Amino acid sequence: MATYFRPSRNVELSTLEYLETNLATDWSDVTLIKAFKKAYAKNINVPIVCVMLNSIDSVRYELGATTLENRYLVSVDIFAKSDAQRLDLADYILDIVREGWDYKEYQHVSGDNRQIIGTPASKITVTDFITNSKIELGEGDVKDRYRHTITFTVRRGKL
Repeated sequence: MATYFRPSRNVELSTLEYLETNLATDWSDVTLIKAFKKAYAKNINVPIVCVMLNSIDSVRYELGATTLENRYLVSVDIFAKSDAQRLDLADYILDIVREGWDYKEYQHVSGDNRQIIGTPASKITVTDFITNSKIELGEGDVKDRYRHTITFTVRRGKL
């Protein structure tokens, strides 16, 4: 029996897969991670892009309805090698997410809980860009010298 993931997890995984595919095609040596803590691992070098689904805001479609429309807050943290690379990665990420991407429904491969597959089910659309800014942490850790954060909200739409 297949185990399907819930919508929030599907949004996060769809976003990660989309960014990972594009970064691998258009950039070299950029590591994509899901957990912020992993950015500080000694075996992972900059440049790093960390993507997380931070929160979900649910609103009713209409007064009295029980159907909800979820808006998902996605955070993209960039750990770059230089200020120029930080700006280039930020612009690149904005360019590719503004068009939207496939929302996939993920499930474990039958009989193997270590592998998942995703099937396109609709689209993910950016509804709001919230932040796009440099994070100034001084000259401490090499990973913190050229930091940037981008946050935006997305929603699932029709295919």
